[in-house]
This record gives sequence, C-alpha cells and structure tokens, in this order.
Amino acid sequence: MGRFSLRVATLALPCLLTIFALPIRLSSPVFADTLSKGAVPLIPRAVLFGNPEVSGVALSPDGSQIVFLAPHRGVLNLWVQALEEGSKPRLLTNSTNRPTRPASWSIDGRYLITSRDSYGDENTVLIRINPTTGEEIDLTPGKGVKAAIWGDDQDVPDELIIGLNDRDPRYHDLWVLNLETGERRLLYEANDGHSVSVDWIDGSWQLVLRTRIKPDGGNAYDLRLPGQKGWKPFLSFSFEESQAGSTPLGFDRNATWLYGLLIKDGLPRLVRWRTEDLHSCTDDCPNELVYQSKSGALGVELSDPETDAPQILIETDLRSRKIIIDQELLNDLSALKQLAKDREFYIVDDDLDSMIWLVSLYSDTHSPQYWIWNRNQKKGRKLFSINPLLDKYKLSAMESLELRARDGLRLPSYLTRSTLNQSGPQPFVLLVHGGPQARDYWGLNSIHQLLANRGYHVLSVNYRGSTGFGQSHLLAGEGQWYAAMQDDLVDAVQWAVDEGIADPKKIVIMGGSYGGYAALAGLTRDPEVFAAAVDIVGPSNVETLLESIPPYWEPIRKPWERMVGVGRVDLEAISPLTYANRIQSPLLIVHGANDVRVKLSESESIVAAMHANDLPVDFIVFPDEGHGIEDPRNSLALYAVIEEFLAKQLGGRFEPIGGAIKDSSMQWQSKSATGSIGNK
Repeated sequence: MGRFSLRVATLALPCLLTIFALPIRLSSPVFADTLSKGAVPLIPRAVLFGNPEVSGVALSPDGSQIVFLAPHRGVLNLWVQALEEGSKPRLLTNSTNRPTRPASWSIDGRYLITSRDSYGDENTVLIRINPTTGEEIDLTPGKGVKAAIWGDDQDVPDELIIGLNDRDPRYHDLWVLNLETGERRLLYEANDGHSVSVDWIDGSWQLVLRTRIKPDGGNAYDLRLPGQKGWKPFLSFSFEESQAGSTPLGFDRNATWLYGLLIKDGLPRLVRWRTEDLHSCTDDCPNELVYQSKSGALGVELSDPETDAPQILIETDLRSRKIIIDQELLNDLSALKQLAKDREFYIVDDDLDSMIWLVSLYSDTHSPQYWIWNRNQKKGRKLFSINPLLDKYKLSAMESLELRARDGLRLPSYLTRSTLNQSGPQPFVLLVHGGPQARDYWGLNSIHQLLANRGYHVLSVNYRGSTGFGQSHLLAGEGQWYAAMQDDLVDAVQWAVDEGIADPKKIVIMGGSYGGYAALAGLTRDPEVFAAAVDIVGPSNVETLLESIPPYWEPIRKPWERMVGVGRVDLEAISPLTYANRIQSPLLIVHGANDVRVKLSESESIVAAMHANDLPVDFIVFPDEGHGIEDPRNSLALYAVIEEFLAKQLGGRFEPIGGAIKDSSMQWQSKSATGSIGNK
C-alpha cells in the first residue's frame, strides 16, 4: 500500500498560489539616502524574495542523498548531493530562464519526478529525470493537458498512477504509467465525472473509493473492496460536513484498516474502519477513534514505514502542536526539541525505514533551516539555511491575535509591527489571503517583513470562510462575499485603529486572488476606510468569474457555487465592478496574462470602467505569467512597483526600482495621473 497523507479537505477554489515567487539574487543595491545614521537598514528586495541558497529539499528513499533547488547562473535549478561528509552538490538541470520546479524521488530512488507548465497556463507536464545523468524525458503530453500524480506503491516502484484530462478536459482518466518505458495503460475512464481513488491491494491496482457530488453539494462515497464486482454505498456527508473536511483517506499498507477524517462538534477527528467489517456492513459501518482534534486542522506528520499507521499528528490553530501516537518516538522528538531551541521543527521527509529524517527548523524571525536527524545515532546535522542573508537584518516578530467580529465570531489573526520602532498610530497594511477557503499561518512571512521594514504595521486576518478553524468558522462564510466576509476585514482594521496601532488616514488593503477581490471590495464598499489598494489577480465580476473557471474544476463546481451563494445572492450586487464609480483612492492592479483561474479580463474590465469614469488607476500585466509569478525577474518588478506605490500612498520608505522593470516582462497598461511609479 502507498502512504496516504491526511489533510483537511478543501476545494480547489481560486487561490493565491505562487504570486510571490523567488527572484534572482542581486548584488547589494544602492538605496536612496532616506535614513539617518544608526537607523534600521532597508532589507533588499532580493534578500526577502530573491533566490534562496537552497529550497525544495527531498530525501532519497534509501536516505543516502538529497535533491534540492539552488541557483545556477541566477536561476533555480535542481541539484543532487550525497549525504556523506564532504560530498559536494552536483548540478542536474540547466534552466537559463524560468526556475525549475521541485522534484520528488520515485519509490526506488532510480528517478526524480518534476513538472512544468507553459508560462502559467496550468497545463502540467510530468517529467522524469535520471539523478545520475540528468537525462530528462516527458512522461505526459506536452501541450493542452493537465497531468497529476494519483498514487504510487513501494511494491511496484516502476509504476505511477497518473490522471490525464486529454480525453475530456473536465475530468481526469486514470492510467498506470511505467516509469522505465513511459508506456501507460488505462485503469479508469471518468465518463461520469466521479473522482476515484486507487490502492495497491493483493498484488494489483484496484479502484477502492468513488466520490459523488450530491444535489446539496455534499459528498457521497462508494466502496469496492478486493473481490467485489460492484460499488456499494459507504459514507454520505452533507454539504456542511464535506466542506469541513469529512472524508475517507485510504487503506493502510496491509489493507487491514481504512482511515478517515470525520467532523464531530465542528472539529476533525481521525478514525479508522476495520476492513473485515467493511465486507458486511453498509452505510453505518462502526469506526474506531484514533484522535479527536481540539483545533480546526489535523494532519499526519509521520507514518509507520511498515504499516502506514499514523505516528505523529499535527493540529493547527493560531499555532501548531504535535500529537504523538507512537510513544517510541518520544526520545527522538525530545532531542529534536532541544536541537531546535527557540524554533519550531517539522519532519519534512524520511527514508523507507524511517531511520533518517529530513527536518525543517523554523520561526517567525529566522531563516528556515534543513537538518538531517539520524535516529540510530541520535544525532542531527545541519544541511542548509534557506536564506542566511536574511538573518543579518532586524526582523519583526509575528504576533498571534484573537480578534472578534461585530457578531462575536472569532477572527484568528497575525500582526507584524514596523521594525522602525516609531510611537503612536502608524501607516497600516491589511494583507488578505486568497482562496477564500485557505488561511494565513504563523511563521516567517516575507511580505510581512518587507512591509514592517518599510515602516508599516501589517495585519493578516483569517476571516469567516477561511479553513483551519472549525466547521462553524468556515460555513459562516457561505454566501458572504462582499458582506460579512468583508465586514470581518473592516472590523479588524477598526480594532487596529481603536488600539492606536493604525493611522486611520493611512490604511491600505492588499491581496491576491480572493485577496485581490477583497481589495477591490474595500475601495468600492468601504471607500472611507482605505487610503489605497493593491489587487493582484483578483476577480472584479463574480458572474464572469463563475462562467470562466477552468474545465477541470467541473467536479467541484456545485459546492464552490454554493459557498459563493449562487441562486441566493445577486452576483451583480457582490461584484466590485458594479460599483467602480465609487473608487476614490489610488489603486494598483496586477495580472498575469495567462491566468486560467481569474482571467485577465477581470482586471481589464474594472480598469475600463474606471477610465470611463475618469478615475485614475495603475495597471500592470505580465504577459508570460498566470495565476502566480514564476519568473524571478518578474517577481523583482512586481515588488518594486508595489513598494514604491505604497510609499507614495503611506509615506513609508522604499528601495528604488532601479532596473527591475526593465529586466522583466512587465507591461504598463495604465498609469495614474502622476505617472511617477517606475519612472526613476
């Protein structure tokens, strides 16, 4: 059986993915002399968002080597390195333009698997790389098809189960792919659009669980055990239960137990069903409780290498904590806690015997580090610091807050104060996460640190509709676009004003994807609150957004539309485009021309409406990007424009743009009346 992973189930809604990507490391820039001697130095954009020294580390199955991303001639490429003392890294790829994506190992360690798309179009190609020779082979069609890995198993290390939507762009058929030959055979054709999970049981790939979307937007699961010819009903969840994360997860390695995630009292619990009972019971199969979470998000950090049984769970609210299921790991975890000192740690990867662990050490004010932990030797060895240059600068701590909305709903939030140590209310940025079914986390946040270093306090709010804080918090966002979800953001700003943190005349709202929508909503719904806004790939018209979603989102269209409120909410009334004439404050809009989630026309429409009303707007487009920024030169240009825009609206400091725009693909589609950004 292949290892399963436990995550709180969420929908693939429009979400900020890679919009804040990793630009090329530059030489030390020359800054405008805006500071007096002894003042806090500016952190260069290239330090905050530049190429890390290393990232995307993955441990080989035998624990003898790693693959990782590191710069080569200014572009992130894949490298491999043996873990023996004194071994040197070896360059594997040679991309000279766009960064290579992270890679994972095949189960036997013979190959690496990575992917690419075409300038942000999300048509994903799976690529096999020989870690010895660097030879690359495309495993899936190179154009117009979105490929996805569905599963693997250590008993058949030369096979992958992949999904391809080449026959019907709405649905993924499942194929058994031979990694050695590249040949594939059809396993499942998704004519009905149902999502099917596959496990390796009794020496063959078998379809074991089938998901159906119910009329109310909930999920129904059918089960087909080995030896059974037909599907039988197994679990049925309401829309509310499904949205909160109730779902079966997968069988353990010996097919003795089927694990699942169920919601009780609004919080997740990990359960399991005995397979021998599943042969006879129907839709009321008894289950055994493994763990009841006390917070809204529950995941598996480590599983037993022989059985796949969960050994360490991690539950997350404002902060995360580990739940130790296997007490034999206590000594290792205690030693790692001492090693981490004032940092948190997370087990990123392990070898097939789980005796070598790849561990990440992290905090809110230090560059993350990768370590190897040898369980036999009870010894740790530092491999890399992701961005050691960052540790040379003064960073600001991220505060975890419990705010309240006007109706009493809890609003878990994170505040980072300006590092300039100025007294009294300060210029303030409300940074809104995308999704909306996503969330903000505690930890090192480069955007928070950029803004704090430039002289702003910055707040991120897990508004209603965010995931990870329980069923009631998530479902409170149903049908609340432009309504209570936006109220939560305004209420958080008001708290900051009342506390003397935010200057009420210098507040900017900024975000990507749904966060970009919220920024547009801020200037159209509450124009008196916000002095300016930054909208990155945000939709302006909810009706056209729904009409243009990618075809492969079809299986989740119904629950997504229900969360938006289709059929009960006037879509025109919740679209910022409808109220474009209300915009009174400066607005910067950013979009990737190849965005398939939020089309470029969403930004073009509101820009046209503002022009029709003689309203100024700054609008930039990256012709070679999609719903995120991958090219490092484009990332540098993006942040250069954003921080100068904020400086002009809020009076903060900034690193001069220099050649950032010239070196990127960025195009100005519209400049405000001053036309001053980027002209220096």
